[in-house]
Amino acid sequence: MAARQPCKDPVKVVTPSGKEVELVPKKVWPLSPRARKGVKMGLFQDPETGRFFRRKVPDDYPICG
Repeated sequence: MAARQPCKDPVKVVTPSGKEVELVPKKVWPLSPRARKGVKMGLFQDPETGRFFRRKVPDDYPICG
């Protein structure tokens, strides 16, 4: 299995505490139900609390992590 490239580009997201910041995701993966167009999800880490959370990323963002 090939290693995935690390994520490089920041994405503007809203943290669980409600602040809008630009963060680089730790991992991005496709999420799609059967026979439907899916979305891409990203795993982010809140800079204030250190907790991880997931948010949707743009469709043109590469799969990484």
